[in-house]
Amino acid sequence: MTEYLRYLPDLLLGIGGTTTLLLGAWREDKAGRDFVRWLTLVFLALAGAAAFYAALFPQGVSWIVWTPLAKAFSLVFISVGIWVVLCEPPPPLRAGEWYALLQFAIIGMLVLARSSNLAALFLGIETLSLALYVLVAFRYATRTAIRGGALYLVLASFASAFLGFGLALIYTAYGTLDVTRIMQIQESPTMLTFLGHVGVGLFLVGAGFKLAAVPFHMWAPDVYEAAPSVVSGIIASASKGATLAALLPLVFLFTSHTTTLYVITVITVIAGNLLGLLEQRPKRILAYSSIAHVGYLLVGYLALVSARGESTQTSHIQEAIFFYVVGYTLAALGAFAVLGQLEDGRTLYLRDLRGLLKRHPLAAWLLMVFVVSLAGIPPTVGFLSKFYLFLEAVKAGHVGLVLWALGGSAIGVFYYTRILAQLFMSATEGVEVKVQRDRLRDVVLTATACLTILWGMTPHFVFALL
Repeated sequence: MTEYLRYLPDLLLGIGGTTTLLLGAWREDKAGRDFVRWLTLVFLALAGAAAFYAALFPQGVSWIVWTPLAKAFSLVFISVGIWVVLCEPPPPLRAGEWYALLQFAIIGMLVLARSSNLAALFLGIETLSLALYVLVAFRYATRTAIRGGALYLVLASFASAFLGFGLALIYTAYGTLDVTRIMQIQESPTMLTFLGHVGVGLFLVGAGFKLAAVPFHMWAPDVYEAAPSVVSGIIASASKGATLAALLPLVFLFTSHTTTLYVITVITVIAGNLLGLLEQRPKRILAYSSIAHVGYLLVGYLALVSARGESTQTSHIQEAIFFYVVGYTLAALGAFAVLGQLEDGRTLYLRDLRGLLKRHPLAAWLLMVFVVSLAGIPPTVGFLSKFYLFLEAVKAGHVGLVLWALGGSAIGVFYYTRILAQLFMSATEGVEVKVQRDRLRDVVLTATACLTILWGMTPHFVFALL
């Protein structure tokens, strides 16, 4: 029974997803859509409370482990689900399916955040991915949605094959899937190396796809543009944050692959920012921006690999990575949500943002705050999160890598500035895009923008989650 209670958040969300799916199929009118919306909010709140309760139980032999960092990540992902329910109005059709898939996606994130077994990691990635496949293609009446969902499904299946085969080779090399046991074997003088190295290499390819790191990034712009904006925000922020959280306990596996990680990090930072310069569509710009931000996170991850064995330094780097994930999630979700107000089933271009300040001042100012945070400009949380992360990387001896990251960040400022120029410095003639107004969404986005600035000036509130 204790073991079941340690999985209480997952059980609650599983029951909630199944319930909302059945209720949504039973009733499709506005009252039914609103009911499953608020019922989802109740289950998410219960899961958040259960995360505090379940973490109190002693650790045992399990696929998951409730560390303080895992608990903090779990609360962030549950908060993302609550944010989506409040910010995004229910879809006109199949609302029960929408909210069920959202809860199932969060289950996958929770499993990834607390995984202590390679099988649990694979299960968490697949649970999250299966829900996202359908959410990307949720507006399947449009051709772009079907194309984006199919593209994501096919390429993610190849990545899962690499991931699964890599995990199989790691099991062959070490005889166990338990992360703690693998670490003990690797540190022993009789460790098995060849199959382990090959397995880790294949595992790295699969993880690189899930993170959209270069050169495994090809799917990101098309999928982000085809998906509903809020789903694009989830993929860009919480989904990648969950994958990174699952990789944090596995730093010992990559001690012999630091050169490969270094090369991937540099080309991800530089290529992500350079490709964003050529784009004329804001969602694709944010897609390339998310690739660059994965590169920044990999800078911190490499610092973690180098600092392995130094408990104090490792703790500080983990806190910096956690803070970066939180800060980036706030800005990315907010930016995609504002763009979602303008979509109305059409492809957005930069010119469609012209004069938004006159047509909808609140949306323009909100988008400005989120874009400035993504660019890493003070006093937003984006600046402070980059500062902490790069500072810890310098302490770990990666000065050159930080210089590459700073150069990429400077390039990225240009395409962020292009968005701001369209908002505030361009005429409105010829612009036909209208803003879809929703009072609750405006309130949630305003609160998110305020947090983006507040946490940039008082970061101790975020660190207190640990």
